[in-house]
This record gives sequence, structure tokens and C-alpha cells, in this order.
Amino acid sequence: MTRRQLRELAMLQAAAVRPEIQALRAIAVLSVVIYHLWPAGLPGGFVGVDVFFVISGFLIIGHLLREVDRTGGVRLLPFWARRARRLLPASLLVLAVTGVAVLAVVPQVQWQQFFSEIAASALYVQNWLLAHNAVDYLAATNASSPVEHFWSLSAEEQFYIAWPLVIVGLIAVTGRLKSTAPRRWIVGGLIAITVASFVYSVFAVATTPAAAYFVTPARAWEFGAGGILALFTRVSPSALPFVRAAASWIGLLVIAITLAAYTGATPFPGLGALPPVLGTLLVIWAGTPAVSWAPTLLLRLRPVQWMGDISYSLYLWHWPFIVLVPIALARPLGWRTRLAILVVSIVLAYATKRFVEDPLRVRKKLTSKRAWQSLAITLGGTAVVALGASIAFAQPVIQNSQYSASVDAAIRSDPGCTGAPAALSQNHCATPFAVTSLTNPASAETDIGRGVQSVDDCKQTIMADAVMTCDIGDVSTPTSTVALIGDSHAGQYLTPLDEYGQANHIHFVTYLKSWCSGTGAEGVANPGYDVPDRIRSCTDWGRAVLDSVNQNPAITAVLFTDFTRSYLEPPPVLGGRAIAPADFEQAWQPLLASGKRVIALRDLPNADQQKEDVPQCVALHLTDDDPCAVPKAMATLDPAQDPLAIAAAQTPGVSLVDLTDTFCDATVCHVVIGGLIVYFGSNHMTLEFSRTLESIVGPQISGAIGPR
Repeated sequence: MTRRQLRELAMLQAAAVRPEIQALRAIAVLSVVIYHLWPAGLPGGFVGVDVFFVISGFLIIGHLLREVDRTGGVRLLPFWARRARRLLPASLLVLAVTGVAVLAVVPQVQWQQFFSEIAASALYVQNWLLAHNAVDYLAATNASSPVEHFWSLSAEEQFYIAWPLVIVGLIAVTGRLKSTAPRRWIVGGLIAITVASFVYSVFAVATTPAAAYFVTPARAWEFGAGGILALFTRVSPSALPFVRAAASWIGLLVIAITLAAYTGATPFPGLGALPPVLGTLLVIWAGTPAVSWAPTLLLRLRPVQWMGDISYSLYLWHWPFIVLVPIALARPLGWRTRLAILVVSIVLAYATKRFVEDPLRVRKKLTSKRAWQSLAITLGGTAVVALGASIAFAQPVIQNSQYSASVDAAIRSDPGCTGAPAALSQNHCATPFAVTSLTNPASAETDIGRGVQSVDDCKQTIMADAVMTCDIGDVSTPTSTVALIGDSHAGQYLTPLDEYGQANHIHFVTYLKSWCSGTGAEGVANPGYDVPDRIRSCTDWGRAVLDSVNQNPAITAVLFTDFTRSYLEPPPVLGGRAIAPADFEQAWQPLLASGKRVIALRDLPNADQQKEDVPQCVALHLTDDDPCAVPKAMATLDPAQDPLAIAAAQTPGVSLVDLTDTFCDATVCHVVIGGLIVYFGSNHMTLEFSRTLESIVGPQISGAIGPR
């Protein structure tokens, strides 16, 4: 930039920037950064995002309203072009640099998650992706990505797109009604949308809290609150100075209290977001009153204003370092490293503001272009970043098909020492738990089979209770029909039972539902439940399944299995209870009374105790022998504490199948067997490994069924 351009920019900023808003930006960004670097030091620092939302609503809706007052309408393309020039260059720079860093330091096992989020961030839908993952029980334990913080920027971009369209729509309505007061319609519409969003936010926090944190409808009211203030306020330095001074201090105090008192357990946003939103509104409304005891001098301090000036870039830069530096160093962050991240982030933020944000906002070559041309240039950059991230995301997918072919070839050439059979002593495999050329963490991370997937045509969702079935195995000329009942831990046997059933004339009918054991017991809950409706849904579904199975004369045997350990840890806030042996017994008795055989398959061991999920752990220990093995006492339930095993022992006529010895020896349970990684997360089998379990689980189920 030339000196003349810098002077022009400084004059524009001096005329447009309000010191109290710059100070709020400084408070907001430092709150978020400190919270991310030292969570215990500022447990409510996440409310800084809400401060940003209110500021955006106040400034943008105020700007749009002034344009309506001045011209009678809103010019959409010029508005969006200005927003794009203001926000996209810095964000695309950070996303591009982060993508290169991921390629350089992150194991390929995490590429799909990270690059999917980079693409979503470039397209400003990251908040919706995180909301989906928050309620997706297979993705809920995803590692933090280096662009996770872009969720708030996504919500802001959606606001910049939606609110002008709302205003244009309201103006169009006033035109059709031949009204001369479009402002009234805009005010009414804004208030209605804000109230509706707030009501939805409160409802969503109570019903789907994980997703409510991210989704735009639960956050729109915060922008709307700032907009309402802009509609009704004309700040005058001489108006009510003492009242404004008091309001400013009260607003700052309310924000400070929420920063110190809130924690990750605080229900949020909803009612929990109301205090910081109101505090921010008070500070903006108060302005900078000329009263000696007002916080005006504090808010106008040059370091405070400077921090507010670089707040956007600082928010962009700090989080990728927090995620990627520990991966690069292979150790957690110490206080010195955290301090270094803070300093480097501030330096990069200043450089980005000085050399990227400001020049591209005032550069004549951009500002003199037509709005659609500016939009095309910035959106072209967006497309490049999103496409690059998508290509990197696709690499593990391409490799998966090649990996599956390699496993097929290994099974054909050495079936006894590939996958699960390698653990059997009679196969005499030299190194059954060693890493081999088949050990592929990147493929294992996404190797999810039918019956386990989040959206699965053979598995009911967490909230729905309608009975849905799948027919596998021999569906044309079976000699027996077996029902498979349970959750996704039952679903992971779908592929091996399908193949075994086809070869041995057994028809399996599956009854699967996420996070539900299928006993129909009242009140049983697990950590996957965050609202009471999930408990009721499981109960209703289980009872409907048992009735359906009992009334089907073709079904001669019923196989039960589930993620038993999870039903022993109910969330205390819902008043649910742990599953008990009696729950299984009550489910089995009517089946036994009708002449059906009942088979109880103990849950497989799990590696939930690992710091990373299993593929990531293996990726970090590829040179180890028997990597990431878990002590048996931690990976398995003691049979004396396993309600399914206890119920099977106490119920005559029930057969118990236990595959623990396939996964564990006397002391540890293995996560690499026969060269294949056993789990894609920490407790679900990979598809490729489960296939190799056919020759082990199939005969045991067949033996429990009895003569056919």
C-alpha cells in the first residue's frame, strides 16, 4: 500500500470505528484465545464468540437499515462484494496454510476428517458439519480439527447472506401492499425472527444440546439482538452520560462474570447466552460517555484498540497452532509453547491485517471493479481452497478400494494368518499381532461396514422407534432363520454372518438400532442419550421388536448382542438407570416360552482407554510389535459383572457365545491381529477385520442353533 492509501484508510477507519466496539472485539478475541490456550484460567471464554455475534448484528443490520433509509432498498451484490473482500482473503490464507501444514505434520489417518472440515470452512458450512458430527455417535469423538473454530465464521457468513435477503423480502412485501413505511416491516420482521430464534435456541438446548451449540437458527437471535439495538438507538455523547457510564460498567461486569463463571457444562446458547448478549448490548448502547468515572479511557487505550483491530486475524490464526503443534512435537503443549503460540499468533494477525486485509479492502483494482467481478474473484479463491481440500480428502478413499483388494488377496493366499484366525493357536502364525504390509491406519479409520454406519438402511436411528429389518445370509433356501437384535455392536457382525449364512443356508433377520440393546426395558440409558426421548424411543422400539420376533414362526433362534459396557454408565442428569441381568431375562422368557432358542453373544473387548482412537494410535506406533495393546482387565468386562453373561448363566436354555479369546490373551487385548487393525474407532470392528471373523463366529452361532 502507498502512504496515501494508508492515510485514506486511517481516515476511513477513524470515521467509522467506535472505540467501545473495538474494545469489545479485543475482549472477545482475547477471551476465546485465552480459553483455548488455558481453559482452566478462563472457563467461560467461549462467550467471546457471542460478543462477536452481537457486534456483527449491530453493525451490519444498522448499515443495511441506513441504506434502506437513504435509497429505499438494498443493493445485494455490492454489499456481498464488500463483505467478501473484508473476510475471505484472510480466512482463505489461513485455510490454505493450514491445509499445507496438515499434509506436512498430520498422519494420513486424520486427513479425511481434517480436510472435510477445511472444505466445509472454505464454503462456510463448518457449523452445520460440526452439528452433524456432534449428534453422529460415530463422529462424536472426532479429534479437534485445526479449523474447528471456523464454525462461528460460518454462522456469520450465513448471517451476511440471509439478513439482506430478509430485508429485501420485507421491502418487496411493503411495495406490494403499497406501504410507505418499509422500516416498520423491517423492524417487525427482525423482532419476530429474533424472538423465534431465541425460543428455538432455548428449545434446542433442552432437546439437542450438542447440535444446538453450532446451528445457525439457535444463534440467529444474537445477531438479531444487535440489529434491534441498531434500529432503535442513535448514540449521542451528550445524552444521559451518567446513565450510559453506569450501563457501560454493568455491561462489562456481566461479560466478565460469564467469562469467569461459565464452564463447558453450562447449557448454551439458549438462556445461558442471554447475559453476555445483554452485557454487550449495554456496552454498545452506552458508547463512550464523557464522564470521569466511565470506562471510556480504559476502552480507548491504544493497546486495546489495536487488539480490536487485529481481532479477526488473531481469531483465525491461533487455533490451528493449538491443534497442529502438539502433533508436530509429538507431545502435549507446555506453558512455554502456549505462550509462544500466543505471541506468534499475534504477530501473524498483525501481518495479515497489514498486508492482506487492509490492502485488499482499499486496493483500487478491486474496489473499482463491478460487484460481481469482486465476488467472482473472491469466490474463485474459495473454490480453489475447497477443491484442494476435497482432493486431499479423497486420497484415503481411493486407497481404500486398493486396500480391500490387498486384503482379499491375503485371505485367499493365507486365510489362517490373515485377520482374526491368526489369533487361533492351532494356526501356528509366527507373529499374529505384528504390524504387516496390510496394516493401514488411514484405511482403517473409515472402514465402516453396513449395520454400523451412522446413516444405515439396516439400522434404526437413535430417536426413531419404527421396526426396520434387513435380510442377510441365505434368503432363498434357508434351513433355519435367526433374528439378530441389538445396537451397532450387533450390526458389526452383519457382514460375517451374511457370508457365513450364504455358505451354510442360514437366514438372518436383523433388528438394529443405534444405542439400544433391544431388551425393551424401561429406563435403561447410556452416555449416547442426552434427552429423555431417547430412553423412551429405545424402550418402545425394543418392545416392538420382541413382539415382532415372537410372532414370526419362521424365526427359530434369536441372537442378542450389544455394547453392554455403555449401558452400565447411564448419564446421571436424565435419571436413567444401568441395564441389569433381569432386563435380559425378561426379554428372553417369552421367546423361550414360544420355543425359540436364545443366544447371547458377549460384547467384544474395546480400546476406549486409548488416548487416541485405534487407527491413530497404530499410526503413531507402526514400528512397535503388538502396537497399542490394551490391558485385558481394562478392555473387557469381568463375566461376573457382565449383565448379559450373568443373565445367560441364570436362564436355562440360553447359549452364551464368548469371542474374548480371539481378541485377547491372558494379559492384553490386541488391536492388530493378522495384520489387520481390529477397530476403526475404539470399539467397533473395521469391515475388513470383521469379514475374517466369519470362520470363528459363524460355527459358534451355528452350534448354538442346534440341529437343523
